[in-house]
Amino acid sequence: MAYFTRNKMLTMVLELYTANHRFAQGGTGDDAADLQVLIGCQQKALVLGEYLESMGMDYSDIVEKFENYCNLIYDISENLRDTKMIMDHKVSIEMVLSDILREIENRIIEIKSIDIYDFRGLVDAPGEKAIVANEINRLIDSCLGKVEGLTEGEEMYRPLVVGTY
Repeated sequence: MAYFTRNKMLTMVLELYTANHRFAQGGTGDDAADLQVLIGCQQKALVLGEYLESMGMDYSDIVEKFENYCNLIYDISENLRDTKMIMDHKVSIEMVLSDILREIENRIIEIKSIDIYDFRGLVDAPGEKAIVANEINRLIDSCLGKVEGLTEGEEMYRPLVVGTY
C-alpha cells in the first residue's frame, strides 16, 4: 500500500483537475491518447479512494465522490465522439474534484510533528524503566515505522496523516 501525505493527495487531485482541461472542447480527435489520459486519471482516483478507505477513518463520502468521478471518466471514454456530453461531463468533473479538494483540505488532518520525550532517566526501578522504554519504542514504531539504529535524543521527521496508529 502506498503512503500519502495530505499534500500529496491534494497534488494528485490537482493533476486530475489539470488532465480534465484536455476535454474542454470535447475529444481531441486522438482517441488513443485521450483514452490513456482517462485510464491514468481513473487509476489515480482508484488509488486515492482505496487509500482513504484504508486509513481507519470514515471517509466513505469522499470515496463516493471518487466513484462518481470514475463513472464520469468512464462515460467520456465510451463516448469520445460526443462533444456536448464530454463538455458537460468536464464541468461535472470540475465540481466533483473541487468538492474532493475541499474535503481533503478540511477533513484530513496532517500531523506536522510528534514529540516523544524520553522519560527513561526519570525512573529508577528496573521495572518502571522497562515499561517506559517499551512505551517509547511503541510510540516510535507506531508513528514513524520501524526505525533501525535510532539513538536516544535523535530527532526523526516524517509527515503523518491521521489514520489508525
